[in-house]
Amino acid sequence: MAIVTADYQDRQRIVFEARGRTFTNVRTLADDGGPVDFTSTELLLIALGNCSLGSLLNHQLLKDVEVVRCAATLEARMGEFPVRVEHIDVAIEVEVTDEAVLGHYPALEVDSCSCPTCNTLEGKVTSTLDLRGVSATR
Repeated sequence: MAIVTADYQDRQRIVFEARGRTFTNVRTLADDGGPVDFTSTELLLIALGNCSLGSLLNHQLLKDVEVVRCAATLEARMGEFPVRVEHIDVAIEVEVTDEAVLGHYPALEVDSCSCPTCNTLEGKVTSTLDLRGVSATR
């Protein structure tokens, strides 16, 4: 079971605590009118990116392979009335030195959105995988 506490302090920041660790997210605006720290939507995308990349890199087909690069771009499309995240597009790029992994692309693409967070957001996330083989001496 995961437990997080959130303490809204002075209408300016929220201090989150989980497993004895804390993270503070400032809820005030910067001089340009934008948020100082992360918006709630950005925090959702961060959680999804953390979960999906971690799960993918621990996949049986990748866990013992040299991964030169693994990155994701996550984009939330918003809906209105009520304001909400309508859909999330996740584009994952993975570069490996073992080109034999490329033959397992279909399984890895399906599993690129099989983490607990992606499963929770079922039907709201589209994940694409760009899997490439690269030289180890890059």
